[in-house]
Amino acid sequence: QDLDDATIAKAIECWRNQECETGSGGELVMGYADGGGNDVNVWRSVSKMEAVLQALTYPEIGKIVATAANFDPDPAVHVNDIRFLINRGVDFIVGYPDMGIALAEVIKEATAAGIPYVSFSAGYVGLPDQEGALIPGQDYLTVVGEDLCALGASFAQILNENVGEGKVAILGGTPNNALSLGWQRCTIDNLADSITLVNPPADRNSTTGDTNWYNPIIPDIFEGLLVANPDIKGYAYEYADGMLSGFEAYEELDIPVQNLTLALRTDEQSLFCDWVERNEPTYNIWYSAGGNFQSRTGVTAAMLHLKGYEVPGQVIVPHVMRKVTESDCDPNRPNPVVSGTSLVPDTILRQMFGG
Repeated sequence: QDLDDATIAKAIECWRNQECETGSGGELVMGYADGGGNDVNVWRSVSKMEAVLQALTYPEIGKIVATAANFDPDPAVHVNDIRFLINRGVDFIVGYPDMGIALAEVIKEATAAGIPYVSFSAGYVGLPDQEGALIPGQDYLTVVGEDLCALGASFAQILNENVGEGKVAILGGTPNNALSLGWQRCTIDNLADSITLVNPPADRNSTTGDTNWYNPIIPDIFEGLLVANPDIKGYAYEYADGMLSGFEAYEELDIPVQNLTLALRTDEQSLFCDWVERNEPTYNIWYSAGGNFQSRTGVTAAMLHLKGYEVPGQVIVPHVMRKVTESDCDPNRPNPVVSGTSLVPDTILRQMFGG
């Protein structure tokens, strides 16, 4: 986007504050309900900015009201955030439901109140075969994101072809969130017999390798895997920068980053530039896309619905796996942890992160 100074200033104001006037005079109020928040990691922060920038393109939207649960482990915090937006009288809600099925009742409350709820980043409110799961397109407006089973199968294919034989580990985000659970199931189902998963989940409805996508705790999780399995040859994970945090455990345990294959979803520059610096030919990365822009799609889906257009219950974002090359490292990025596929302009990123 080619943005003028006034729009940039307004975007920063709305990103920083719980509530803001867009200046358009529009009657609609957008709600943004994040199970994370600006302070938990860069990905969440950028995703909110993507949604804000999209909202500012609609003169009908006159106000933005946002909540952030900051990965609180208590589902009631997340429920109360959405209920606050309902009571605040928002016209639609875009968000990521980290607590999954635990949010089912409050999301149904929003739907009953005539407030469409849209999740992004494949944030299903429970996967279709889970007890208590909501049905997108029926119980809430829509979910925006990849075909999670296809994504998981792609991860397995990369590990099968490049590890060949040996140990691998799988990592995820907040416990039992639908994004991680959806692709993890299909990665596990498609791993070759010659591949040994060192951290299988407790059951089919549980995630494994839960990191909460929170970098400070990730080294300890990797250390727990590596102490018992220093010869891990591959990882599947949806958070590239989290993998970089995991390498702190490699350093602590004096394990070389060699003979290693990564199958990742996001494309944070931090990991890719670290890969370039290592210049290790037996260490390779495949990735898809950061997906921050999906929050924009969520805003547009809600606006289309409010204008009377039919919106499908699932907005599938195609994925393509790419092998990292030197060109994937942009040393001039205002913040190295920002996804390479983010649509937020550098002028705004510099103000967000002080770059």
